[in-house]
Amino acid sequence: MARFQQLLESCRNSKFLGLELGGMLKLTPIGRMLRNNLRDEFRRGEAGMAVYEGSSGISLGENLRFVRETFATDLPFGIVTEKRFENQTIPLGENCELRLDHGTWLSCSYFVNPTTSTEFMYKLQRQRKIWWMRYACDPGRYLISDLRQDADSKVQSVAIKARFAEEEVALEQLELIPGSVMREQMDDFQVKVGKSSRKITPNVLRIRQCAELATLEVILDAFESAGTDSVRIHRKLAPYKCGIVCVSDDATQLEELRDLAKHLSNVLRKANITTLDCSTQNGTSERSLNKQLRHLDSIAVPYTLLLRDQSLQNGLFQLRSRDTTLNETIHISDLPNYLLKIITS
Repeated sequence: MARFQQLLESCRNSKFLGLELGGMLKLTPIGRMLRNNLRDEFRRGEAGMAVYEGSSGISLGENLRFVRETFATDLPFGIVTEKRFENQTIPLGENCELRLDHGTWLSCSYFVNPTTSTEFMYKLQRQRKIWWMRYACDPGRYLISDLRQDADSKVQSVAIKARFAEEEVALEQLELIPGSVMREQMDDFQVKVGKSSRKITPNVLRIRQCAELATLEVILDAFESAGTDSVRIHRKLAPYKCGIVCVSDDATQLEELRDLAKHLSNVLRKANITTLDCSTQNGTSERSLNKQLRHLDSIAVPYTLLLRDQSLQNGLFQLRSRDTTLNETIHISDLPNYLLKIITS
């Protein structure tokens, strides 16, 4: 417990969030950007499965009718929704809890043929574990809980968990719900099986996670793995994908470099690469550069463009990696395609 509390303490008043007395979680603006990136990745669903946008403002049955009428899709398919909540307390391991004045529940409901639903659940829980591992600094911390089944409803459930110090934190819940239990919520929704005219009520496999808890988990994973100086959040989740800094001993050259930085920022943003232009904060010394790089590392920016005097003459600049701290030289004409390639790979 002590080690886990120390880890939580390291998150207190970080640049991503603040943990107030009593366990109240508050996301900073950059923390909300991280949460939004996580939410977008969740909403994409699993590869090879059709997932459609639903609305929490209408019933599950109405969502189902809309999807079937619009897309004429076959089983299995999923509908993803999100729902805001206020003033909730969420368990954070065995001995801690997290209080949120506002938060978001993310849910994806897959509709599955009852004859294959158990196999589908085993497949999906493995995929969800891999999903978490893919974005982690320490993939070995994730596990799947033991299967539980409610004696009355026959609902089966498992949780994807992460180990932090001596605690196991549940990140998301998977529930396989018999169609008979969900019939009323689905407004007696049924589908034809194959080429026959026989109709069935599908089972529902529901994945549910709290977006704010998921955000905290990503930060805990980064802090426990590498500390708070260089926050190694996965490049696809990082709030800012690229930073830009300038260094010059010549005041005139520095102004021209800042103009170049503004141009490159616009180029990258048009390519949907979130960019933090730090050129106006740069001084003329290596000490100032190092200070700025430490700041970018602390907010998990995976790549930084280093603009120097020669960049104005030959169009070459250095691309620094947060994780290796190594630089590679590329040409301005390589943007934005080269950066897009390494970010999405």
